[in-house]
Amino acid sequence: MKHSDIDEKERDHAPLERSFEKVLTPFDRFLKSQSAAGIALLIAVVSAILLANSNYQTLYESINQLPLSIELGEWRVSYSLHYWVNDGLMTLFFFVLGLEIKQESLVGDLANVRSASLVLFMAIGGMLVPAGIYVLIADSGDALRGWGIPMATDTAFALAILTLLNDKVPRSLAVILSALAIVDDMGAVMVISIFYTEQIDLIALVIAFMVLAILFLGNTLGIRNALFYATGGILLWWFILHSGVHATTAGILLALTIPTRAYAEKGWFIRQMRRLVNRFEAIDEPKQSIFKKNNQHKLAEQAHQIAIKSTTPLQHWSSQLDRPISLTILPLFAFLNAGVAITSQSFTMTGSSVMLATGAGLVIGKVIGITLFAWICLRLKIAQLPQEITFTHITGLGLLAGIGFTMSLFISALAFENHPILLGQAKLGILIGSLVAGILGALVLLIANKATSRSVNN
Repeated sequence: MKHSDIDEKERDHAPLERSFEKVLTPFDRFLKSQSAAGIALLIAVVSAILLANSNYQTLYESINQLPLSIELGEWRVSYSLHYWVNDGLMTLFFFVLGLEIKQESLVGDLANVRSASLVLFMAIGGMLVPAGIYVLIADSGDALRGWGIPMATDTAFALAILTLLNDKVPRSLAVILSALAIVDDMGAVMVISIFYTEQIDLIALVIAFMVLAILFLGNTLGIRNALFYATGGILLWWFILHSGVHATTAGILLALTIPTRAYAEKGWFIRQMRRLVNRFEAIDEPKQSIFKKNNQHKLAEQAHQIAIKSTTPLQHWSSQLDRPISLTILPLFAFLNAGVAITSQSFTMTGSSVMLATGAGLVIGKVIGITLFAWICLRLKIAQLPQEITFTHITGLGLLAGIGFTMSLFISALAFENHPILLGQAKLGILIGSLVAGILGALVLLIANKATSRSVNN
């Protein structure tokens, strides 16, 4: 219910709270919007680049290498802040990503093969063609290790642009872009797990899969306790970390074990809530706040617990974790990884094939791959475009998909872990390519909007 629909006489806010509500409510809406994560990422990127190209470059590098340790008696684990974020906290991002993938695959836009076929075709083209263009442009040798960099799409940045365009783009375009980004990310996760794994410790890997099997068994037995899955997730992360497979894979695997069944059905929820409402009304005194009524407070707490039991752990944990991770962990990752020193030599043709290959893969490869495979899918009549979407919209969407920022930075850090010069080139290619792709994508979508408006008016 909107605030405007509430009778002022029934509101219990303090006068000062009412006075500031007009200021706080728009800000709250802003935090809940898709653009918030994109803007937070943008601030983190700009800050990192400014620090890396100023007198504070040494400070920026020291922040990345800041040692953080966990000690218990003689047992000690010590890594740099950069390592903890990339291999530790980013696992939570992959966990939420895995929850989204699971939900979309079961009941979302990817659940129906026919309705998802267009997105699947576009995603396949958006992964294969950028990787191919990268291989064609990059020099041989170590530079070729970065072929996976331009494959993924940064959902936060891309959706932030769609949100800023507001009513100038069809709403269904955001749905297609979200589904496309999820499939892209699935492909990127497979690339990370298979092609960017150096050595395998079979014992650690076997133990990791035993932990995973226990988690699946817990799901089957009906365990809904968050502590069970959190403990299992930490153990899974630890053994995968030491197996040689990248640790963030644990986030995706853990998400697959999360239950999709609620503790109770809707009928139970309705009966329990009606019982609580009746008890709440029986002791209600309008002139006294709930703070003075401990019995009402307990009933409100019970209602909260009933609501949690009536939704699935997958939905509940996804909604609880999505925003904190988008507004904290992803910007922190971007800040620690986007800082690259830009010099006059950075843009010379000599030795900059990684930068050119990455930028071309994101800008040219994405739009060609997505539009070409979409055209093939439509020509084969496997799927059809939504009524309000034209092929020009698909072209604009293909360009927006070239914003590969977060996942591209992640893959580049894996591909060129021991090659700082190539890593710097890759970062520049990602930054420039994502910027160009975002601008061109927005312009093409605006052109599509004008063309659609003219056809409607005529």
